[in-house]
Amino acid sequence: MPRKQWHPAFVAALKEALKDAPPGAVETEPEVALSSRPLDIDVKVFKKAREVQLAHPITRIFRRYNLFEYKSPFDHLEPNDFDKGISLAFLYKALRHPRIQELNDFTLSFVSSARPVAMLRMLEKARGLEIKKGYPAPGIYNISGWVFPIQIVVLNELPDPQTAYMFAPFLTRRGELKDAATTLLIRKFLEDTTNPETRQLLDFMLENELVEPRIMKEALNMARQTRAEKRKMILEILNSHPVSREWAKSWAEKSKLEGKLEGKLEGKLEGKLEGKLEETRIIILEFLESRFNQSPAGAAAALDAIADIEQLKKLRREIFKANTLEEALGLIQTATNKVAGKD
Repeated sequence: MPRKQWHPAFVAALKEALKDAPPGAVETEPEVALSSRPLDIDVKVFKKAREVQLAHPITRIFRRYNLFEYKSPFDHLEPNDFDKGISLAFLYKALRHPRIQELNDFTLSFVSSARPVAMLRMLEKARGLEIKKGYPAPGIYNISGWVFPIQIVVLNELPDPQTAYMFAPFLTRRGELKDAATTLLIRKFLEDTTNPETRQLLDFMLENELVEPRIMKEALNMARQTRAEKRKMILEILNSHPVSREWAKSWAEKSKLEGKLEGKLEGKLEGKLEGKLEETRIIILEFLESRFNQSPAGAAAALDAIADIEQLKKLRREIFKANTLEEALGLIQTATNKVAGKD
């Protein structure tokens, strides 16, 4: 399995979670360096427009400067990580914003896939902080009693696919949420293939074999309903990763076969329809000749202009009731005018 670069994928997920922000309202900065040595904040989200309300529940805590400390799915938030995060937050404030006196413009979010049981116990028992579980939504633990707002986000406990789809690569608990979130992520990509965040997340999942084969099969069935250029892009993504190349090959062959069968079926249906149209036109012309002893010039060409079988059948019924040739020709003229949009 390729080496996973979890942090860039998390940044993409966070950007996708903030996508409803108006242009210029928020600014996301990964790996905010605090010194010349390897000491940095994982992600900072700068909320430029204070009045903007964002939809994702992890943003309810947001103030001006919002710092994120993130642990990959195979790492864990330990009690000591809380102190490290707090220290980095204070260091960020001191080095980047030394003139700010109040701390209520800052927030700190700890993010992990699994619940950090030991950290939560330490905060409540040893530090005396109040923990509100599921506030403002399931999967979010609000920590009150500190000098600035803090939350712990547990990705495996997020409430629904709409909230979790951008974090699908980080969901380690197999089950309905992971499957639905992955499916929704793929659907979001298919809806807008120009979105760089969903493209990066899907690429990451395919590269690291994080998509279950049955979920990919469902996704490919969805992709068949999209336009040709989107299907081509899906094939390009699948072909770019060794694991998914077999899926791409199988899907392309199946799509090609389905296209041939669909073309044959359409050809047969078109042939049957044209046969019925021609049969109805002949019946009308033979009726005119036998009823009025004439074969009117131009009648055949006029009937050829009517390609709707139901409209042609209706015209046939009306002509059978006509008392004169002029009346019958008038009915044909009215029908052809409708086809030409003159009536």
